[in-house]
Amino acid sequence: MDAADLWSSIPTEDAAGRGKQDLQKIEKELNVKVCFCDDSHILLVGAKAKLQKKCFVIRNLLSHYHWR
Repeated sequence: MDAADLWSSIPTEDAAGRGKQDLQKIEKELNVKVCFCDDSHILLVGAKAKLQKKCFVIRNLLSHYHWR
């Protein structure tokens, strides 16, 4: 799945409280940014230590919608 398809598959908020609003909340808490690029890539931008230790929450959220 490319970045544009993944972005469009994420609802604003689903019944479990996940979605684009949750993604923005996580980005703010971790001080990182998820970039959905036009070339089909998804980039996580932030401090190296944060990306190595804390971004499994974002990965899990994106994986959830990747398989839908």
